[in-house]
Amino acid sequence: MPTPDEAQDPLIEQMRSRRAQLDRFLRRALPRRRQLVSASILFSSTAALITAAPAFGGQSFTAGLTDALNLSVPSWRLLCGLASAASVVASGATQLLQTSRLEEKVSRALAARARLEALEQGLLLGQFDRKAATDALLLCIETTALLDPGLERPAGGPGRSR
Repeated sequence: MPTPDEAQDPLIEQMRSRRAQLDRFLRRALPRRRQLVSASILFSSTAALITAAPAFGGQSFTAGLTDALNLSVPSWRLLCGLASAASVVASGATQLLQTSRLEEKVSRALAARARLEALEQGLLLGQFDRKAATDALLLCIETTALLDPGLERPAGGPGRSR
């Protein structure tokens, strides 16, 4: 339970506010990252399996599949089309993950969140002086500002004069 002085310390409040912003970002970004990685793995594996079936089964497999599905075209054409579609989805998910730099952003947010928590605890325990803590907070704000448009400098927060 924070003491009344801790609860009203603007520096500690800024650290908590920034951590809350990072938490909101991570609540959105972590599931998205997980979905894109899972889609990439699932669809690339599916493409490999679909192409492996006729490769290992040969002509008798594709002829049997064509008959079993009562297709008017050879089944290998259907399988190639499905494998191609799965491959496109897998590469699209991978490309979205890379172009959004989601992996990097999540890593930076997790590291910044941990730094802020350690900084807050160090300040509360008297391990950091206020100037060092303020400088560390400002650096953290600078390094996380471009992660997400919602992570702008907290209102009323400390500003760095240059």
